Amino acid sequence: MKKGQVVGTIDFQLNGKSIEQRPLMVMENVEEGGFFSRMWDFVLMKLHQWFGSWFS
Repeated sequence: MKKGQVVGTIDFQLNGKSIEQRPLMVMENVEEGGFFSRMWDFVLMKLHQWFGSWFS
């Protein structure tokens, strides 16, 4: 992702009503992770899926 790229929208709500929307932007360049980085992220996400409910 490149700095300044819009990746979504933030919707501010008050009492269940949308009061404002703003773009969600990347603050600094982010390089795609390599193979091991992506595998480690996968492992951490699986652990969070399996055991996350124990800690929340």
